[in-house]
Amino acid sequence: MITLSRGLNPHETAWAEPVVPGRPPFTLLHGSPSYINVLDALGAQEAVRALRERTGTAACASSKHTSPTGIALGGPVAPGDEALHDRGPLPDDPLGRAVVRARNTAPKCAYGDFVAVSEPVTAIQVPLFANAIGVIAPDFTPEAFAALSRFHEGRFILLRGHHGEERDGRSTGGRESVETAGLRLTRSAAPLPGFAGGTRTECGTPGSADDLAVAVEAVRHAQSNAMAFVVDGSTIGIGMGQQNRLDCTRLAAARARTWQRRRHPDVLGLAFREGVGPAERAVWRARLAEGDLTPSVRAEFAGVLADPRHADRTPDWDTTPPLSGVTLAADNHFPFVEVVEIAARLGVTQLVTPAGSTGRDALRDACEAHGMSWIVTGERFFRH
Repeated sequence: MITLSRGLNPHETAWAEPVVPGRPPFTLLHGSPSYINVLDALGAQEAVRALRERTGTAACASSKHTSPTGIALGGPVAPGDEALHDRGPLPDDPLGRAVVRARNTAPKCAYGDFVAVSEPVTAIQVPLFANAIGVIAPDFTPEAFAALSRFHEGRFILLRGHHGEERDGRSTGGRESVETAGLRLTRSAAPLPGFAGGTRTECGTPGSADDLAVAVEAVRHAQSNAMAFVVDGSTIGIGMGQQNRLDCTRLAAARARTWQRRRHPDVLGLAFREGVGPAERAVWRARLAEGDLTPSVRAEFAGVLADPRHADRTPDWDTTPPLSGVTLAADNHFPFVEVVEIAARLGVTQLVTPAGSTGRDALRDACEAHGMSWIVTGERFFRH
């Protein structure tokens, strides 16, 4: 049993122990995790394991407050991502690329995140975790462990993940327990539950299988309702925790639009004054890409720029490089044609939803009208 640093809040006590005696899902190597840290670590670990098993590619998941901030495979890093990395030369290994892409989905959210990776961490990836709170990995080289354990004045959390029955912070052997209410439910124990019931093509020609897998893992691990936009094996916008599907879609779309605008030449070309660190630069690029800076925020923005006059300039967003070949996944079926219309504006060509009957014909017609394939999975992915 591990005594945790706090529960959901500082005044609460919590501990972690394997539900199956002798089969812990992780070993604590360094630091003092909280209850939420453990949930983030194990949920993210489940996602990267599933993607590694399905795609054979290195994977990374960033999690905060029990929902992913970004998930990615170790594919090529786009020029915009390379410029936004802002921490020296990019690592040329698949795991390093996966970490950069996953944590670049939403840098404001990824600050203080818990990161899970599918491969052992080596010294070359260490700088990529500088503003995270902890990492769970199959293992760490001695050099990586020594360097990471010094982060945050020695408080950085390092967990070695194990393959075991416990598939997230609250479940084991296909069962989930909510201790405060005495509730217990069964869950799919398949390694890739989103595909356990198979898939079928409702219309169009299926797109990238890897993007489909990343999108499904993103919504499967996010608080419902959940929507996720994915391109080239990386999330670009995730919306979660909304009581209605349209608000959730708009949130995910806004984040995808911000991801897109952060690659605008005027955003990439921002010059900051000396002393403004990489994490702060990333946040300011995101805030400019979001638009609608209030007067006080614009004044603060001017204070971090090498030339304060640039704070009053608004990029011509119409010249932002367009998105294409995007996959959008939902954690449940929906009847709203508006979701398809929003998706089409962001270059979505593949929609992925669980099966459902309400509004099915109208949704299929909308997908066909926008040149979008619609893939139906066998299971719903609600998570709370």
